[in-house]
Amino acid sequence: MTPPRAGEISAQTADEIEVIYRRHFTLLRYLACRKFRIPEGDAENLIQEVFVAYLSAAGSVRDPRSWLVGAMCNASRNYWRGHGRLEGLPADFGERGDPSAAGLDETVAIRITVRETLSRLHQKCRDTLRLRYLEGCSAIELAQQLDTTNRYAEKLISKCLKRAHEIYVRLTSGKVTP
Repeated sequence: MTPPRAGEISAQTADEIEVIYRRHFTLLRYLACRKFRIPEGDAENLIQEVFVAYLSAAGSVRDPRSWLVGAMCNASRNYWRGHGRLEGLPADFGERGDPSAAGLDETVAIRITVRETLSRLHQKCRDTLRLRYLEGCSAIELAQQLDTTNRYAEKLISKCLKRAHEIYVRLTSGKVTP
C-alpha cells in the first residue's frame, strides 16, 4: 500500500477522521459554548476550522482528543480577541446622561468664577490666600513668610477674604467691573 500523496486522503483515513469528528464534536461544542460562551453557530464554525487544521496535522498527532481540545481552546480565545467582548447598548442609551457629569456645568461655572475672582485680586492677596488655603499655612507661618507680625497676617487674611468675597458677589450678580 502506498502512502497518500499531499492533498489526498485514503478511504480508511477519511473514515478514521469521521469517527474522530463524531466522537469529539459534542465535547468541542461544549467547550466553546459553555467554557468560552461562544454562540452555538459560531462555535460550530470554529469546530470546522479546528478539524481543517487537524487534517493538515493528523499525521503528527499522537493523541487526537488532547490536540483537538487544545486547538479548540486556542480557537475560542482567538475568537474573542477578534470579536472583543462587545455588548449592545441599552435601548434608552440616548436618553441617559452620564451620572458622573451631574452638576458638572455648575462645577465648571464655579471654578471659572473663582479663577476670575482671584485674577482680580492684588498679587499680595492672591499669595496670602494661596499660602493660607491651598498650602495650609497658619497665620503664624504666614507672618514668618511675609516677615511681619501674627496680628498683621490675620488682618491681611481677613481683608483679602473680604475683598475676594466682594468681587465674587459682583461677578455672580452680573455687575462686573474691572
